[in-house]
Amino acid sequence: MKSTSHMILKALGLAATLLVATLPAKAQTKVTGGVAAFNEALLPVFTAKEKGYFEAEGITLELVDFKGGGPAVQALAAGSIDICFCAADHVIRLRARSMPALVLVGLDEFHSYALVSKAGAPFTDLASLKGKKIGITAPGSLTDNTIRSSIKALGLNPDRDFEITSGGVGATMQAAIDSDRIDAGLVIVTDLANMMQKKGTYKVVVDYRSTPYPSFDALVLEKFVKAKPKAAKGFAKAVVKAMGDLQADPQLGPKILAGMFPNFPPELAAEVAKSAIARAPKGGVVSAASIESLNKIVLSSDDTLKAITLEEAFDPSLLKD
Repeated sequence: MKSTSHMILKALGLAATLLVATLPAKAQTKVTGGVAAFNEALLPVFTAKEKGYFEAEGITLELVDFKGGGPAVQALAAGSIDICFCAADHVIRLRARSMPALVLVGLDEFHSYALVSKAGAPFTDLASLKGKKIGITAPGSLTDNTIRSSIKALGLNPDRDFEITSGGVGATMQAAIDSDRIDAGLVIVTDLANMMQKKGTYKVVVDYRSTPYPSFDALVLEKFVKAKPKAAKGFAKAVVKAMGDLQADPQLGPKILAGMFPNFPPELAAEVAKSAIARAPKGGVVSAASIESLNKIVLSSDDTLKAITLEEAFDPSLLKD
């Protein structure tokens, strides 16, 4: 016969189980993220979502697509999104508008675009495109700042010597190049990898991809961090944890990226995932070198703006428990 104490312990165990089962789920805070350009740098975000890291931090993440950094940052400024997945250029522009912004967590520590044309086009560099149409994603975006800075470095005038026009992102930019609506367009790393699968169809005229630059990050307004500190730190913690998983498991990146880009063949998904992991800043930390490049490009394209320091652009304490 079982002892009374054993029966009591069993009853208590059952009661505890029933209590846990009836407890309400952890309260979730909705966080809305605006995506300026859907690309491989989002891999840690999708990994964190897939593994339930956001949910574990009490966050329900909702993603909204935008056509370029300009529209996405406008939504951030208006308060319709909490996070802008875009270039850190907008930290400078928002601060100039007395709207303090910062990088919550870095996702790509290199410039994420290249200037692309048809393979048979006669262009060999930016100067050879003088008088031609160049496609950017949107006015005020990283692509706009980059091309204007590069043109000025040649001693030319962006508005007089070239025709800079919105070409959109992804398939829209590719279609603009294919249809000759533009002579060359700025294409993000993921789309470029996909386009280059068509051998002999496209070529890179100017490659910015190896330049240190905070080209794709999770940007927030300081008021979001102050209003929802747990959500801000929880988001950053979840993404950094996912970055660690991607570094530790070579099979994880291709698996998650295949879900992000279902039309990619397995070999392309593996190539792009490897690129994303290599380009991501360690632990989501923004580097001083990338901020130096940021100031150089943004200020050369608009001398009315003020340079920012690394301390203004990024607060590493938000990545810590």
